[in-house]
This record gives sequence, structure tokens and C-alpha cells, in this order.
Amino acid sequence: MKMKRMAALSLAALFGATMSLQAFAADTATVKWTEGNPLVAHALGEYEGKIETNSKESFIHSWENGYQVMEADFTYTSDNILVVRHDFEPGGSYYRLEIQPNHSQPVMDSNTFKNTKIIFEQTPLTAEDLLKLMAEYQDVFLITDTKNSDQATVTRQFQDMKRIAQNIGHPEILERIVPQIYNQQMLGWVKSVHDFPQYIYTLYQLTDVDYAKEAAFCAANGIDVVTINKNRISPDMVQTFHKQGVLVYVHTVNRYLQMQELLRMGVDGVYTDAIHPYELPWVGLKNKRFIYEQPTVLKDKTYNIHRMTIMGQPYACLRDVAQMLAANGDFSASYDPATNTIFMKNTKGSIQLGNEMMLQNTGRCITKKTATALNYNGTALNLSGYTIDGELYYNWTELTKALGYTSTHSYSKELLHAAS
Repeated sequence: MKMKRMAALSLAALFGATMSLQAFAADTATVKWTEGNPLVAHALGEYEGKIETNSKESFIHSWENGYQVMEADFTYTSDNILVVRHDFEPGGSYYRLEIQPNHSQPVMDSNTFKNTKIIFEQTPLTAEDLLKLMAEYQDVFLITDTKNSDQATVTRQFQDMKRIAQNIGHPEILERIVPQIYNQQMLGWVKSVHDFPQYIYTLYQLTDVDYAKEAAFCAANGIDVVTINKNRISPDMVQTFHKQGVLVYVHTVNRYLQMQELLRMGVDGVYTDAIHPYELPWVGLKNKRFIYEQPTVLKDKTYNIHRMTIMGQPYACLRDVAQMLAANGDFSASYDPATNTIFMKNTKGSIQLGNEMMLQNTGRCITKKTATALNYNGTALNLSGYTIDGELYYNWTELTKALGYTSTHSYSKELLHAAS
């Protein structure tokens, strides 16, 4: 009977979490991508010292390190598949990606593209692959760098993105895509495909720019952000856009002192390969990702449970939860390194979650999906979890329900109750 109850609780927790994530995905459509995000991961960001790869590994590594806004390059293969790559020019990105071009046919077909590793080990992405990652990582905003500025290609590129989002069953992803336009006409072309909630206007393709006119165009058309090359920027230029309520981002900046100088000019953010969100305090800003303590009351005693919000959901430090339950009744937990499983029981015992979990108290809040399994009273719990600086965090709602508890809020505290 207890096993059936546990299975039902686990399913209820997972179902509830799924509904909450759907609500979170809808909420992101109303959030400005710039909110708390002064950094944009250029070409999906750096991975193992390699930049401008637009690879799967760089996307995941960027998210793990705290980026919530990423920029990606798009182009077509010879068989007209939209892929995430800067170009197929023989003298272009082939060299940077350590790939030998076929000079007689430099534009790869999609099969060759998918099966050719970037810098020998990184995974190339099609547009479909990237949008599937966005469906999984529901707090990521994507800025497009589609390069082209002719109407036919622009229309086709965004039609393909829209079709892919619909075909994979996640049309809501479109609300987190921020098209980067290169001229005023392009805005109408993109909107004819889909009226995206947010746009960014990049000025690098324009010559003899009248910044006052471009700022007025942005203000009149709901474009909240422009991005400008770091070699063009000036304080007067920044003020011209700020007077119209338009934010200014600069590309591409990889030095902390240069970012500090740009911030003093009034710049709102930068595209970067190398500056990480956890390094923002070095330039006087805050990391959006942080761990906080949530006072939690169980049997009239208050415990401070370390928490982090991940994709709109509260995640709690498993060690804190285990120690709180053990101090209030029959509960034990131990880690089995052979199976990478934490076994929890509602019987008296000890809490053995120590250095075998490889604690790394760096304070960087690097967040990685964990492969550690949970088991309670002999039942496997299929709960989503992350390793954050070496500590295991699990979805608070899923975890407490699976362990037989419910919670309510009272002022600044959370009250935990044994389920009836």
C-alpha cells in the first residue's frame, strides 16, 4: 500500500511540476530579455576555451554558467536545411572550427554538416536541434543572427523557424526568440511571418548612420534594444538612444576593463565570448543566478533551507532537507557511489551525504543536470535534479510531495506538514 502511495505521490508531483513549467513558459513571453541579463553569449558562448562554435556543448555550458540570453548564427546547407553556423565560406568559419573545406563544393549538405564535428569533438546544431534545446531549457532567450538582409531569404529563414517550432510541438518557443534586424525594412518582413514580442536592431551593416533617426524609428516601432560595434560606440550615441527609451548593447567584448568603461558610458549590456555571469561582480553588477535561504518550519522549529529558482521552479538543497527531516523523526539517507544513488528511508538512522558528493563551494552557482538517482523506501523517484557548486538540489515541490509532505506559506516562512 505504501509503495502505491509513493508512486501516486511521485506522479502527482511530476504532473504538478509539468503544469507549473507550462505556466512558466507562458510567463517568459511577458518578460523583457534584458531584465537582469547584461551579458549575451556570443555564438552560443565559449566551451573549453573554444569560441564562435555555435555548438550543442557551448549552449549547455553557457546555460550551466548562468547565461539566459544567447546569440546564434544561422545559414543554409546546400540542401536547404537551416543550421546554426556562421557561414560556409572557404576562408570563413571553416578555419576557426578546424574543419577542412571542400573548395569545389564549400557549402555542406545537411548530412555532412551533422556528421562533421566542430573542433574535433563538439556537436553541430541544426535549427531544429537548437529549438529543441530551447524547449528543454525554458528560461533561455535566443537572439538570431541570420546575416541576410534580402526579403526572400529573411522571410524563408523565419518561416522555417516558425515551422520547426510548430512541428516539434513547442510554438511557445517563438515568444523567446528575439529577431535581430539589420535595416528598417526587415522589421516588416519578419513581422509578416510572426509578430515576435521583442526585437533587437543591429547597426553594423549600416553606413553613414543617423543615430537620432534610428533611435526614433526604434521608439516608434517598439524596438527596445540596439546593438552597436564596440569600435563605434560613444557616450553621446548611448544618450541618443536612451532619450528614446532604447537600451544599448555592444559587441563583442571579452575584457572586463573594457566592459567597465562601456558601463560608465551608459551601455546596458554586451555580447561576449568570455565574461561569465558569475564574474559580473567584478564589474560592479550582480549575477542573476543566486542561492538564498528559505526559512522552513517543521514541528514548530525553523530551518534555513538553501534554495535556487531554476526555470521558474524552487529547487532545494537535498542535504538541508534530509537533515531537517532526520532531526524531526524517523528519516535516514545514505549515498551509494557504486550506483550513484541516494537511498532515503523513513526509519531512524544517519545522514551520510558528505565529501563523497565532491563539494565545490565556489559561489559561482554553476548548475548542471545531475545523474544521481533518488530512492525512497525502495521506490525509485524520477525527480529533476541539479548539482550546484557540488551540492545536490531537487525540485522542492516534487521532493516534498514524494517524501509525503505538503507546504504552505506564512509571511516570510514556509510551513511543512506531513501529508494525511
